[in-house]
Amino acid sequence: MADFRRWILALATLALVVGLVAPASAQVTGAAITCSASAAVAPILRAEGWTELTGDILLTCTANPGAAPIPPGTPVPQADISVTLSAPLTTRYYGTPTQFNQQTVPTDALLFVDDPQPPTNQHVCNNPANPVTDCEVPGFGAGSFNSSDPTRFNVFQGVLGGPGQSSQLGIFYSIKLLSVPIDPPVTTRSYRITNVRINATGHGVGSSQAELFPITANVTSSSSTSVSINNSQVTVGFVSNGLTSTPTSLGNAFLQCQDYPLQPIGAISFRELFATAFKVQSNGLQDSPGTIYYSESGLELPVLDGTVTTSVADTGTELQATISNIPANVSIYVDNYAVSSASTSTQLSDATLVSPVFDEGAEGLQLVNPNGESTVTVVWEITNTNSSAIDTLNFNIYASVVGNPALPIPPPTTLSGSFWPLASTWTDDDPIPEFSSNVNLTLNPVLPALFTFAPCQTILLFPYVTDSTGFDTGIAISNTGLDTNIGAFGVTAQSQQQKGTCSVAFYAGGALASNIGSASDNPTPGFVNSDVTYTGNGTTSLPPINQGTEDEGQVLPGQTWAFPLSGTDVGYGQTEVFGSSGYAIAVCNFQYAHGYSFVSDTDVRNFAAAYLALIIPDAPRSATPFLCSATVETCLGANQPGEQLVH
Repeated sequence: MADFRRWILALATLALVVGLVAPASAQVTGAAITCSASAAVAPILRAEGWTELTGDILLTCTANPGAAPIPPGTPVPQADISVTLSAPLTTRYYGTPTQFNQQTVPTDALLFVDDPQPPTNQHVCNNPANPVTDCEVPGFGAGSFNSSDPTRFNVFQGVLGGPGQSSQLGIFYSIKLLSVPIDPPVTTRSYRITNVRINATGHGVGSSQAELFPITANVTSSSSTSVSINNSQVTVGFVSNGLTSTPTSLGNAFLQCQDYPLQPIGAISFRELFATAFKVQSNGLQDSPGTIYYSESGLELPVLDGTVTTSVADTGTELQATISNIPANVSIYVDNYAVSSASTSTQLSDATLVSPVFDEGAEGLQLVNPNGESTVTVVWEITNTNSSAIDTLNFNIYASVVGNPALPIPPPTTLSGSFWPLASTWTDDDPIPEFSSNVNLTLNPVLPALFTFAPCQTILLFPYVTDSTGFDTGIAISNTGLDTNIGAFGVTAQSQQQKGTCSVAFYAGGALASNIGSASDNPTPGFVNSDVTYTGNGTTSLPPINQGTEDEGQVLPGQTWAFPLSGTDVGYGQTEVFGSSGYAIAVCNFQYAHGYSFVSDTDVRNFAAAYLALIIPDAPRSATPFLCSATVETCLGANQPGEQLVH
């Protein structure tokens, strides 16, 4: 009897255990899944970019032991899934986040359940901030969310906020996907998170073109009893420098008074540092999850009742050249387009001018400063790419010049390049893509001088001058730019506008004498020889010209400036033996200056001689101021207008 009672007790205990196990099994059914996180592709991200699109995060899930698909008609359990990045998020969002409403602000980030295919199988939850009831999915038994059944919501829009949030409002590191249906699969189920953009600037990448800096994402679930995530941290991209721009100059040296026809002056080259740094805006309608489109846009899907299409880029990759310090008399032109030399005949990579507006009638060139702008930014947009080749795009730059000697000599015209558009910081309404204005100047240098200007000058040599005891020298310099018969003697309309000062340097005793004179009324020390002493510490001036007028100090076209050498020497006649002998060089800031010298004894009693000043080629403006024939005793000027020195 006792044994029977023991059996009854054992059977009762077994029944109790079985009764407890059954409900527990029912709770696990339809709830417990285990997922492994991975990055479908970890792309290279441009270190210059504010809005770089990371790789998709893929959760591949299986049912835990004892779990089964939710029966038809039973609501599918839900869980929140969060993604926290190691870099600030720049995914576009819609609304104004505050300290209290961050997790109600929707973003471009999307989660796809079972990669539903467009157009009929994608069912968007249009209440991302509160999808608990609005987007609840009724159980459908075994099967996939990739279905035409509209009750199987399978696209969920991310909202701002989550673990690891910055305390500074406006800087976010996390996106949360709310109330995602967790239905254990018969085989596997996938959850794909896409359209996550990050600020890739300043992430450990220096001047090296080969550095890679990983960006990681940590995936968590709000319900550890329903979702278990293995390998929760994944690498979703690697940051690397994306572009090197190389400006080049042809070394054009223009004279301020000369006209120059349209001619090439330089170029700028843009080279991507990895094969996908150049991207088009979009490759058609990008709405198929898991497809790699190699464009600036992400997955494009209508959300929020069709009022927003997610992750649409504003442009393709844009390249810009900034040309600064353009003189008012210079017109700048650029190539309208370029084709990469790395492209094949079947897959071209090219870029087309977008700013200023491309002019189809410009025969391949575009005037970029039509209103005389001193600084212009020229922008080309990538319109086709070869994602398997490192592309280099070259754009030539041209200029035409209208001579204007009245203008001051401008500073060097500079040229630089980079991605475009540029910004020093990122805000949520900025365009996609956008790049940091703190570009790496090691990879993107500024060309010191695209071209240069020089004044129109004439350099005159007076080979012998003296004001030694009993002698004196008269010097005359004429501006012969005035000619009523324009062109008869090579004189141009521009030359008749040329006026300027003349500076005269006197040399004696094997060294530069202490006085350097000017046509302007500036006091100068006396003309002295280090071997000769004189008394007196006074100063004198070269004879003034056009004194008291707006042209004071300048020799006008048709005018002659003349003075005696003795008038420049404070020691002249002050001692028994005085003066110096040597030569003089005059630099006149206009073309067609001619010099005449008259040397005589005092009062021209016994001796007089006169000569024309020699004209020295302006060597600084020409690498080869002379081209002298080996057989003919002549020297011809190279790239040098005006007269030449021949002896």
